[in-house]
Amino acid sequence: MGYFGQRFRTSPVLLSLGQKERQSMKIRKTRQDRRETYRYEAYLEKDNGEYTKECIELKPGTDGVTEAWIKTLHSLDDHEVYLNCKNGHPPLTEAEKAAKRQWEQEHEGETYGVGWNLSLDHIVTDDEGDTDKSFVLKSACYVMDEDVPADVQHLRDLVETMTEKQQLVYKLHVLEGYSFTEIAKLMGTSIPNVKKHYDKAILYIKNNF
Repeated sequence: MGYFGQRFRTSPVLLSLGQKERQSMKIRKTRQDRRETYRYEAYLEKDNGEYTKECIELKPGTDGVTEAWIKTLHSLDDHEVYLNCKNGHPPLTEAEKAAKRQWEQEHEGETYGVGWNLSLDHIVTDDEGDTDKSFVLKSACYVMDEDVPADVQHLRDLVETMTEKQQLVYKLHVLEGYSFTEIAKLMGTSIPNVKKHYDKAILYIKNNF
């Protein structure tokens, strides 16, 4: 099992830390350029019996840690972020509140899709607030024997049943990070049309997920 596995099995401090982390939901993914190692916070006991909070960094090739373990840990974190964002609704930022007001003015009588809009925004944003959409929800690059959570597979299946234009806009915007302006140029259509296809795609997910 090695040092890493033993440490996680035997440390009651890490178990209590895990309980604390569950109370404050993780809603940001780790940046792609920081995934060669894995960092986490833990309370370590000092010689005087007191505990101090420290940041532990696991590196491949050190203390029995492998690259596969690092990848698995980040994958588990990604899935946790996905579930937290899907099942919980973080408070709106001032910018999101403004966008909500504008949307409601333009769509009188309709309900603002705050749940999934927030979820997608948080999924594609890392733990420092930077956007990194290129790797999110790899629906465009499925591997048949890939072991993915049931929720992720269900989302992929839904995307594949969308109309051709909805799929294209969804994948370009969410998976590849293209702006609506860029997508409009690629498709030879207007920005409002692109936004319409995107809104329908998100509504389809909300109604069927």
